[in-house]
Amino acid sequence: MSFAFNPARSLIRPVAFPRILHAIGSAAGLVAQFPVGRAIGVNLGLLGGLLGEMILRAVPKQRTSHSKKRKRMANKGLKDRQDLSPCPGCGRPKRTAHICRNCYGSIKQKLKMLKEQAAESQES
Repeated sequence: MSFAFNPARSLIRPVAFPRILHAIGSAAGLVAQFPVGRAIGVNLGLLGGLLGEMILRAVPKQRTSHSKKRKRMANKGLKDRQDLSPCPGCGRPKRTAHICRNCYGSIKQKLKMLKEQAAESQES
């Protein structure tokens, strides 16, 4: 059973899209030239027509206006943080289950000073 692309019944007209139909037709001709393509009975006439229609239908009819684009993007704004809690050491807000940046900095400075003092005591 062989199907052929019928331009009269299709939504696309061959006059309007000659490049696409020419490319699909040449691809069908290349497949039919090879022995494997003839052996399995490949006919891209109908398939080529469907592929051409699908390619053309995937394009929006009109450009999305600026206001519609902005309305769609309005819900993508920044949300309020729900995972903040006060630090038990200094009282500043910190993320839950994280170390406070202020307390971490002060602890780091204290450890650095202790290491320096330990190094001085070992030298003398």
